[in-house]
Amino acid sequence: MAIPDEESYYLWQEWYDYIIDECHGHKPGAKHITDLDSSKVDVSALDKITDLNKYCISTRIRAARNISGYGLPPATTRAERKAVEALCEEGLTSLTGDLAGKYYSLVSMTPAEEQQLQDDHFLFQKPDPNAMIFSCGGVRDWPEGRGIYHNADKTFLVWVNEEDQMRVISMQKGGNVPEVFARWALGVNEVEKVLASKGEKYMYDEHVGQFSSCVSNVGTGLRASMHILLPKIIEQIGQDGLEKLCWDKLEMQCRGTGGEHTAAVGGRVDISNQKRIGKTEVELVQIMVDGVVKLIALEKAAEKGEDIKAMVAAM
Repeated sequence: MAIPDEESYYLWQEWYDYIIDECHGHKPGAKHITDLDSSKVDVSALDKITDLNKYCISTRIRAARNISGYGLPPATTRAERKAVEALCEEGLTSLTGDLAGKYYSLVSMTPAEEQQLQDDHFLFQKPDPNAMIFSCGGVRDWPEGRGIYHNADKTFLVWVNEEDQMRVISMQKGGNVPEVFARWALGVNEVEKVLASKGEKYMYDEHVGQFSSCVSNVGTGLRASMHILLPKIIEQIGQDGLEKLCWDKLEMQCRGTGGEHTAAVGGRVDISNQKRIGKTEVELVQIMVDGVVKLIALEKAAEKGEDIKAMVAAM
């Protein structure tokens, strides 16, 4: 279910609110609450895992942001897309300190830059015809008006005019969740300040929260994830069993090494919060943290040769 623009949501609000409720359990009339205070995330249980780096490869937080008054990618005009790119580029290149970096246009980047971005696994590709954003018209005029920004340390990344106008990503190796969260929140807020100075603002509604091209990402739009190694769990209950455990009992989603519908190579999976709306950003990050703690404990039990099937059933 694509959302072309703000006007379309309000024209067909009853229908969209029904879909959002079915997808997220966020009832019509319910208000979305935002909380970007990373200090509220309780990582005490995660910090007690002295061998965390044995299991945790990296941590990532990403969420969409869109600028009010411009069409979302499914319905934007070529002129609007270029205007959005210009606003995003100005906002991003004004960032300072740890967030300072460079914007790369997909149209004008050099072959060397393109190769480096591919090697870093940063460069987004034109979606295949089975992707939602392709089938709803969101890849028209490709690659015009699209680009990627990243800071010097490659821990802060923004995709411009991909599935949303901005997909803001904070990431780093290891499991320092508060640091990743704080960097993401800082970047989102600093870009918003630049937009505000030009009389612009993010799309936002008390019920929907942050708008997105897809109803699966409205609300916080936030996906907090860790790439962790769980080979022994998969050995006992299979990847399907792990995915079911995460979805049914931990309010989480488990993806394979390469994302959705891929295999867990070497037991490496991508674990993240399941929902995007109805809870604050802090609460969703907490769900991810708590779930990872439980899964690592389960993996350690499986490493000792214990049969974890009863433990899974009891969770």
